[in-house]
Amino acid sequence: MLTGALLAMGLIALQGYAPMPTMLAGLRYALGDAVAVSRTLAWGLPLLVTALGVAFAFRAGMFNIGAEGQLYVGAMAAAIVGAYIGPLFAGLHLLLCLAAAALTGGAVAAGLGWLRAHWGVDEVLSTLLSNYLLVLLCTYLANGPLRDPTRQSGSTREVHDSAMFPVIVDQTQLTAGLYVVAALVLATWWLSERSIAGYRWRMTGSSPGFAAAMGIDIARARVTSMAVSGALCGLGGSLLVTCSQGRFWTEIGTGIGWDAVLLALVGRSRPIGVLAWAGVYCVLRASARGVEQVTGIPSELSSVLIAVIIVAAVARSGAIGLITDWARRWRAVREKQQ
Repeated sequence: MLTGALLAMGLIALQGYAPMPTMLAGLRYALGDAVAVSRTLAWGLPLLVTALGVAFAFRAGMFNIGAEGQLYVGAMAAAIVGAYIGPLFAGLHLLLCLAAAALTGGAVAAGLGWLRAHWGVDEVLSTLLSNYLLVLLCTYLANGPLRDPTRQSGSTREVHDSAMFPVIVDQTQLTAGLYVVAALVLATWWLSERSIAGYRWRMTGSSPGFAAAMGIDIARARVTSMAVSGALCGLGGSLLVTCSQGRFWTEIGTGIGWDAVLLALVGRSRPIGVLAWAGVYCVLRASARGVEQVTGIPSELSSVLIAVIIVAAVARSGAIGLITDWARRWRAVREKQQ
């Protein structure tokens, strides 16, 4: 991380800006006070849940690259339930919105997992292509049959107040959805790392032949792990609607699914690793917005800086592992010589 920060400072200096004041301005925007922290946290909640979904599939040996599309259909499902059902008792209405999003995202991912398990369709290809299909479908619905007639932009009707999480920090979009996300993190960790089903999914991902020899139903494990992954991605989309936006619009989650794939990879598909990297990434993104507002540095450069920091941090961890391996081999050679 330090190496990445130094490289970022060098890039900032090359653009003609003072590195330290610029980076400190960004950090103040991201973490300067309680409002800033809450704002940064609120932005990252849908991303974290979606990244957990992608990591869950990766851990089971299923490469779910369709997080963007599953997030979109989850957001659309939540927006439809929130706008066309009710108003209801707030807790019940929110539960229905979340359930609809989870079921929709889970059904899509389970179908793609079924194609892999029974027809041998490569899930990387099918999930990747599904993004375009699902995003375009939701865009059509928001611009066509479900468009809010009072708005010119492509968006659905506003959801009822009972379908929105209450704000817990004023002047921010941090809502009680935070508690739902905390519960999802714990549940995902337990399901992946401690449950019997999680063990079967991990065995299927690490060694399908061994898992089959142990009596594990490989096809079922692949379909169910993808269903859980898609449900989490759909829930990530529902949080965009029920925590902040209050409706579905055509660019509600642009890029979040791809960011989730990135976090799942750098977090090595472990819930704790994904949680840690999601926190780092949210601070970096919030800092980039702060730097752009305070200094006028273009957002494109901010994206480059974030990429440099992440690549440097990941490369450093790989380098440490390589050095450790070399040291172990050298020690083994010395012991043999003695």
